[in-house]
Amino acid sequence: MKPKKENVKIVQKFRGHYLEDCDCQYCKYHQGRKRGCKLDKCRCDKEKLDAIAKGRTSRKQGATKWGS
Repeated sequence: MKPKKENVKIVQKFRGHYLEDCDCQYCKYHQGRKRGCKLDKCRCDKEKLDAIAKGRTSRKQGATKWGS
């Protein structure tokens, strides 16, 4: 067990993927329009289903904790 670090502040915790984060253009196996995807099954299926189940379809632009 690692000792707890002092003076460490977590600014924003990871709460899960959004559906738009799992787009094929961000996948390292997708090689553009000409070649297409090299995989038979998408690597992001689990994350896509999890995002849909949690209702996390898109990010809100400019949304902050302080509301401006």
